[in-house]
Amino acid sequence: MRRGDALAGLGFAGVPTTQDGGADTMRPGALRGAARGRNLDGLVHTLFLRLSPVIAAVVLTTQVVIAWVNYGDQIRIEGERARMMADMTARALAHPGWTETYGPQLQALGLDPAFRFAVLRDAAGAVVARLGEEPRGRSFERIQVSAAIEPGPDARPAGSLTLVLSAEGLRANAEKQFVMVLGASLALILAFALSLRLAVGRHVLAPLRRLLAAMGQVERKDWVTVDLGGSRRPSREIADISAAFNHMVEGLKSGDEARHLLAELERTHARLAEANGLVMESLQYARRIQQAVLPGPEALRGQALEVAVLWEPLHVVGGDYFWMEEIDGLAIVVVADCTGHGVPGAFLTLIVATALDRILHDQGLRRPEAILAALDTLVRARLRQEAGDGTGASDGSDDGLDCGICIIDRANGALHFAGAGLALTVLAGGETTRIKGRRHGLGYRRTGREDSLAATTIPLADGQTVFLMTDGVSDQMGGASRRLLGHRGVAEILKRHRDLPLDGQVAALEAALAAHRGSEPRRDDMTLVAFRTGGKAGSR
Repeated sequence: MRRGDALAGLGFAGVPTTQDGGADTMRPGALRGAARGRNLDGLVHTLFLRLSPVIAAVVLTTQVVIAWVNYGDQIRIEGERARMMADMTARALAHPGWTETYGPQLQALGLDPAFRFAVLRDAAGAVVARLGEEPRGRSFERIQVSAAIEPGPDARPAGSLTLVLSAEGLRANAEKQFVMVLGASLALILAFALSLRLAVGRHVLAPLRRLLAAMGQVERKDWVTVDLGGSRRPSREIADISAAFNHMVEGLKSGDEARHLLAELERTHARLAEANGLVMESLQYARRIQQAVLPGPEALRGQALEVAVLWEPLHVVGGDYFWMEEIDGLAIVVVADCTGHGVPGAFLTLIVATALDRILHDQGLRRPEAILAALDTLVRARLRQEAGDGTGASDGSDDGLDCGICIIDRANGALHFAGAGLALTVLAGGETTRIKGRRHGLGYRRTGREDSLAATTIPLADGQTVFLMTDGVSDQMGGASRRLLGHRGVAEILKRHRDLPLDGQVAALEAALAAHRGSEPRRDDMTLVAFRTGGKAGSR
């Protein structure tokens, strides 16, 4: 931690520091220098000038749009009414000899208050009658519609009626509404200005004045703080500034305490660094111990198998374990993925290693399904997952492992596999085959739905490559779409590099996994044991 970090944590951020221990900070007027000569009331004026035009424009625009829409609706309604009047009058005139009896219908139109002009024409377009004065002037101040007088004997219109109504009342109403909107907007702006001044004065200016007054007292080394309560509570930002000021005052009052605190922080940091070094040293030693439990590179030398191994814990130590051993002319390959990773997973691998040694050498089991069943029993016993009453209820941990076991019988040309949560991948002739084991792992609390353990036997063939891996290899998140690679993706990578030596295949797989992840971190321990029949012995 730097000295500036500690000062920032104590509220001294932004306070100048000098070689003389802060004498410049305490010179008269230093704390109020930024505010000197400024009129705080100018804040209200600035806010009013910035906000009132925006509010006025929004209010006026909204009201004008509303008035324009209302005016348009009224024009449309009035036009529909004029159309209805013209149609009704035209239907009333639609009878033989209408040119002699049009008077009552035409006079009825003149009774409408908005009526201005009407003209009747016969089928030839000659004027039959007029009522009112033909309007002149601006067209938007009137509504003009026409209606045909329905057919005579020859199925052609017998004439037409043209009707003109005045829209001056609608325009006058719209002008009146606009004046009312303008007055309401001015009243709203005045109310906003008054409320702005009151609110800013109560919640901004008054707290700022208290803050400036406190600064003046602090300049005289009178260690006062700003009261954040009262009827004139400050805004959140000013409250934060005032709280920081109060914290600064407390820090100035206890400078020696701050220096002691800084020294204590430095000592604590040193102790933490020492403790972290001890923990990492212990973890590195634990890694060497865990690696010592794993088999050596010559474990299957006598079986004429080409072998390659990828073992990479997520942390320094991990929960993945593998074992290879030649017993009674058989090659035994075991891969286990214990619950968790890191130190807890590493402890579980030691339990599995001890149990597996007992099963192979004391009990002498050689069938993979029998080895898995015995391993399940021993792990449950070590983790105390079986109740003493014989009911099978769990009273211990809910931990366990996924495990796959291969028994290679070169004499009979057969490979026996059994899995609990792990699958076997076989690459032969450019095609990959995935042999699944039992879905449930070993250990864990019993659910009563566990399948029985069974073995699968496949014939051995020269050039056949077998992969036994944990799900940390396939569960790689990455790519442009941030998707899991999956077993299918791993199989595609292995097929692309099937012509490489086995060490090269594993190295190419590791590089492809890193490229797929990109910037994404790994999510689990990775373990893969690969062996190829008919090849030379080796290990990675």
